[in-house]
Amino acid sequence: MAVDETPDGAAPEGLPLDDDYMGPRDLKLETLVSADGTRIAYEVSGSGPAVVVIGGGLNDRAMFTPFATLLSSRFTVYNYDRRGRGDSEYGDPAEYTIQKEIDDLAAVIAATGEPTAVFANCTGGMIAVRAAAQGVPMSKLGLYEPPYDSPKPTAEQLTLLQQYIAEDRREEAVTIFARDIVGFITEETLDHFKQHPAWAAFESMAASAYYDALLSLDHNAVPHEVLPQVDVPTLILTGTESTAAIRNACTVLSEGIAGAQLIVMEGEGHLFNQKTGAPVYAEFFAA
Repeated sequence: MAVDETPDGAAPEGLPLDDDYMGPRDLKLETLVSADGTRIAYEVSGSGPAVVVIGGGLNDRAMFTPFATLLSSRFTVYNYDRRGRGDSEYGDPAEYTIQKEIDDLAAVIAATGEPTAVFANCTGGMIAVRAAAQGVPMSKLGLYEPPYDSPKPTAEQLTLLQQYIAEDRREEAVTIFARDIVGFITEETLDHFKQHPAWAAFESMAASAYYDALLSLDHNAVPHEVLPQVDVPTLILTGTESTAAIRNACTVLSEGIAGAQLIVMEGEGHLFNQKTGAPVYAEFFAA
């Protein structure tokens, strides 16, 4: 589906996904079973030390094909679907906690057969930080803007989101999550996003938005109490165009994790630019 593009090929309003964002999908689909019995799907590409990729809200593994491709010349990349997205099972939303997703991440890391570097985007970072604090074996941790200190979803928003999911009203579910709860889409940019090929993918994983809304509700604050237990070399990236709350939270996070590095990416916002970010994380993982 065609969209108006900026001169550098970025999608409208800086959405860092090309029209062919899914990329080649000829990789073998692998699956594993997490601690609660939920099936988790992942792909493996490249060769070298292992890197596990965990996405954020409305991210499936296809969203990170460009990132995985760029890293696969130097690393073996394990790119997985969080529960409720892509080819992974949904699990039981009534029993959902962040620990379920920590267990999922731990299971993928175990499948690599070694302590592995982890790249975590957005709410995936909230999961990865707590996983590292629990001692899930990681060699390095790369974070892009865990959305701590962002506005929490309201009770009304959560009720509407649950209603739209129950009624399979996927467009409404994606809209209330992306525009009203997370805020990476505005009323002015909504139509642009709906024209982008990624919108169909967003709708396909609309039910997973409930999980990320719960993460934003229950784990909104920087988890100061667990940061001293994170003893993994950590790199945090944030962008100059992101909200002050997220930028400040990344600074606080970098100060709370011993030895953590913080890099501010000029001109970047909350939607992770894989082409500019991948080389930075690759150098960090390889060092």
